[in-house]
Amino acid sequence: MALSAGLEKAGHPADRIETRAAVTLETVDGAPKVTRSVLEVRGKVPGIDDAAFRQAAETAKKNCPLSKAIQGNVEITMDARLT
Repeated sequence: MALSAGLEKAGHPADRIETRAAVTLETVDGAPKVTRSVLEVRGKVPGIDDAAFRQAAETAKKNCPLSKAIQGNVEITMDARLT
């Protein structure tokens, strides 16, 4: 949602954005804990190139409320590309 809103605000509304998240759950100190999140983002956005899309996705990841909540506790990686 943050990516879509950011693109629209920048004058590049997305035709489509698809995001998949794979999380790693491990036992840490005897309790289950999410330790890693791998995001795969694909988008169809007229008028921008891959570099601009990746930058918009990184900005969204940095400012996303969920990312902010887990930042520092969970490794978050992302692969963002136009389709």
